[in-house]
Amino acid sequence: MVLLLLTVAMVAPVQAQAAEAVKTITTYGEAQLAAAPDQATVTFGVDTEAATAQEALRANAEKMNRVIAALKKQGLPEGNIRTSGFSLYPNYEYVREGNRDVRRLVGYRVNNGVWVVTTDLEKLGQLIDNTVAAGANVVSGISFSIQDTERLEGEALALAVKHARSKAEVLAGAAGGRITGIVTIGEGGGVGFEPLRVEKAALDAAAGSTPIEPGQIQLTSRVQVTFSFE
Repeated sequence: MVLLLLTVAMVAPVQAQAAEAVKTITTYGEAQLAAAPDQATVTFGVDTEAATAQEALRANAEKMNRVIAALKKQGLPEGNIRTSGFSLYPNYEYVREGNRDVRRLVGYRVNNGVWVVTTDLEKLGQLIDNTVAAGANVVSGISFSIQDTERLEGEALALAVKHARSKAEVLAGAAGGRITGIVTIGEGGGVGFEPLRVEKAALDAAAGSTPIEPGQIQLTSRVQVTFSFE
C-alpha cells in the first residue's frame, strides 16, 4: 500500500508539469505576389443562320474550317485548339393572326466554338484579327494565366509564414516571452490567383491590331500557425 501511494504521488507532479509545459500563440499570415501572365485562352465562334438545318450546318462548317485553318497557320498546335461547344436549333417568330399570336418557323441557327490556348501574348491581338477575318464572328472568354505556378505559390507561402511569425513575436514579446517553435501550421482559406487588371479588347480594324492588355495576375496565400513560447 505504501509503494502504491508513493507511485501516485510521483506521477501526479510530472503530469501537472507536462500540462503546463507548452504555451501557444496562434496567428494568421498573409502574402500577395503579382506576376505577368504567360498564357491566354480565348474562344472563337461561328454563328450562322439559314432557311434549313442543312444549309445552316453547311455554311457553318465552311466558315469554321477556315477558322481552324487560320489558327493552325498562325502556329497553334492542334492540342491547343479544342471544340468548346456546338448547337443547332430552330428560329421562330411570332406573328399576329386575328386575335392570337402564331409561332412560325423561320429558319435554323448553328453555333460552333473552339477554345484556343496561346503563349504568344504579344501577338494575341493579331491572332484575334486574323481569325475574325477568316470567318469567326464570335470572340469571347479571354483570360490570362501563369503556366508554372509552383514557384510563385512557394514564395507567397514562405512570406505568409514570415508574416504570421512576426505577429506572434510581437504578441509573445508583449507578454514578456519569446517564440520557441512551431506546434502546427497549415494553409488558410482564400488562396488563389486573380487578375489585377481586366483585359481590354476592341475590334477596330482602323486602329490596327486588336489592343489586348494582359495586366498582371495576383496570388494571395494565407496560413495559420500555432507557435510555442515561453
